[in-house]
Amino acid sequence: MPAHLLALALAAAFAPAGLDLEWQAPEGCPVTADVAATTSRLLGRPLDAGGPGERVRARGVVTREARGFHLDLELQSPAGRDRRSLRDRRCQVLADAAAEIFATAVDPSLAVGVPPALPPEPDGTWREGPAPSDMTQVTSTPSAAPAPVATPAPARAPAPLAADDPLASPAPARVAADDPLDVPAPAPAPPPDPSRASLRLAGVFDQGSLPGPTGGLGLALGVMRRGFRVELGFAGLVPREARPDPAQPPGARLSLWTATLRACGVAGLRPRLELAGCGGVEVGALLGAGFGVEAARTRTAVGRGGGRARAGGPGRPAARGHPRRRRPGPGGAPAVRPGRRRTGVPRPSCRLPRRPRRPAEIP
Repeated sequence: MPAHLLALALAAAFAPAGLDLEWQAPEGCPVTADVAATTSRLLGRPLDAGGPGERVRARGVVTREARGFHLDLELQSPAGRDRRSLRDRRCQVLADAAAEIFATAVDPSLAVGVPPALPPEPDGTWREGPAPSDMTQVTSTPSAAPAPVATPAPARAPAPLAADDPLASPAPARVAADDPLDVPAPAPAPPPDPSRASLRLAGVFDQGSLPGPTGGLGLALGVMRRGFRVELGFAGLVPREARPDPAQPPGARLSLWTATLRACGVAGLRPRLELAGCGGVEVGALLGAGFGVEAARTRTAVGRGGGRARAGGPGRPAARGHPRRRRPGPGGAPAVRPGRRRTGVPRPSCRLPRRPRRPAEIP
């Protein structure tokens, strides 16, 4: 073949063409403009050059997978139809590889010696130089063979080196089958249970602590965590009056104030069922003020308890474990027992001192 015909054939085969690009990628991957800019930079010219019959139609679709990203490429060029499938952990690597393939399809003269593209710098600019590419080409199925081009005869390949030759390069290491990407990610640790605070306001009804039934108010402040709860509460009862003789004015006005510290250990049996064991300390102050007599006084008796409970048998009322302390009541009466709660006793007795008799006059 004459030399000028061979030159024309090579020029026609390697003539640059235009590019019609269609690119689809998930959020966070390079967009169509980025891929087109990279392809244009590799070509050294805009992508719209080339005649109507010399255009390359390229379509790339990137999908997200559990182990990275997957790229499907379709190329329709004067050389034929080509389909490729690539996978990589980084979407940027797939976009750069697609730009190289597009540039080679548009200008076949770049097939030899085209510099591989690198991911962009953090500031968005591109840098030159070789870049590692860990992408794996899955399939490459060209549908039509390219037009035959006259090429010079290839040079004879050198004879292979012996296995024991020191110049022979070592065989590439095989990739282990247990890819670290196949290892499932550990389950996230459950968030720590934060402490919670509670404020409780409750009504109180009492029978037995004061003469007759009475009521009051209680306020409690608690701190709760996963398996532990602490509560500090205060309660006060409405005062009641006690008279030894309802027909006589002498008597006493009694009131009771208590403070309770309670701690509980909670065991969760089911998501909505808990078993709690509690223990606490209660301190009470019984205030008594006498009235109706000249020597009436006001006294305060303090009682402490440990929050123990004892169930009585038949005919025996239940009593809480407050210690018994005899303190003088209003007017010097020692019969008031603070801290003792007994449901079978309707009211505590209160004895007042008798008035002294006037001495008899001797004529």
